[in-house]
Amino acid sequence: MNDALDKTKNFLKNWHQLVDQRDATLLPQLIAEDAQLLSPAFWRPREGREKVATVLAAVSSIFKDLRYTKQWVDGNEIILEFEANVGDKNLKGIDRIKLNQDGKLQEIEVLIRPMNALMLLAQELGKKLGPDAL
Repeated sequence: MNDALDKTKNFLKNWHQLVDQRDATLLPQLIAEDAQLLSPAFWRPREGREKVATVLAAVSSIFKDLRYTKQWVDGNEIILEFEANVGDKNLKGIDRIKLNQDGKLQEIEVLIRPMNALMLLAQELGKKLGPDAL
């Protein structure tokens, strides 16, 4: 097995562990210093380990019954399909993750549907992170 694949598998093991345990304190060790998060809930990317970890921790506290339903891996790129609830809305989405050469999250792009669930998520994020965060 090659080193890049080992790093990807290790990242996924740790990612699923933190999601299962709902332990956002584990996030910073998985995220590169210069990481970025792209989301339809924000009009510009969030950049840097601290900001990315803060947003992901906020999202994990908002999502109820988060479950990953499918997973694709291509080298250092990962797509995770998920379902969750926000308030009374069901949503479906994907996390498209790129890892750096150290096996840390370099970029995460999140896509969510339907629109009403995305809007509710953005509202809840605004409450948690403040209006300047969106």
